Amino acid sequence: MIVRALSALALAPLLIGLILVGSRTALFVLLVAASVLLLWEWLRLREPFLPIPHVPLLLAQILMLYTGYRGYPGWIGIELSLILIGLFAWSLVEYQPGEMVSPKVGFRFMGVVYCGVPMMFIDGLRAMPMGGKLICVLLFVVWATDTGAYLVGRTWGQAKIVPNISPNKTWAGFWGGTGAGVVIGTAALKGFGVPFGWIESLGVSLLLALSSHAGDLVESVLKRESGVKDAGRLIPGHGGLLDRLDSLLFVAPIFYAYLRVRTSGVPLGAWFLGGL
Repeated sequence: MIVRALSALALAPLLIGLILVGSRTALFVLLVAASVLLLWEWLRLREPFLPIPHVPLLLAQILMLYTGYRGYPGWIGIELSLILIGLFAWSLVEYQPGEMVSPKVGFRFMGVVYCGVPMMFIDGLRAMPMGGKLICVLLFVVWATDTGAYLVGRTWGQAKIVPNISPNKTWAGFWGGTGAGVVIGTAALKGFGVPFGWIESLGVSLLLALSSHAGDLVESVLKRESGVKDAGRLIPGHGGLLDRLDSLLFVAPIFYAYLRVRTSGVPLGAWFLGGL
């Protein structure tokens, strides 16, 4: 816990400063670097010795992020389709008798989406009015949820939520993390002057806290399937970058989608049905 706290105290102020004071371009460079490291750790979960196609896969992810940054989101679907076609084509070169091709291709492709697309949503938040403050709200909710779940779970946790997935997660930790996320998220929204009422602030903070729990559980499943405790060793006390950002990868798209729907002026139900 001491190592975790020292790592957070060293990195968090630098990150917050970059988000609030730095330019969108500077943050985008950081997001690209993070996405590459995330994808690298993701691929190593299943393939410790990275094969040849992973380098062009990393480059393709960078190109996809740059396309979003330049404001051409319509091209992203084309790029994802080309990446998927390329992965299937390379699978024919790697094919071994009796091998299941689709799980390997699916895992690699899912890594591009899972590790890359949320970074585009974070960049999209930065391009919004008050964008830096909105990203800080996300971070504060995720950090508060994670810390609250850890402290309350360690102190009072008895009943397990999903012991077959993550034996250390308890109901006490879930409620403690959720409560901390709601309190800190609401305080951050109000403190940064985000124009939400109290009810909306509480509701949004609850949505983000629950999404944070979900992101953490998903990565726990992936690590258990891969037979590893941590996705990497990049951050002392935290493991890899994927271990640290797993919740953020879920929370960022949900917050971005909520804000887009909110500013569209279209009721949520009508917007959803129109998308169908």
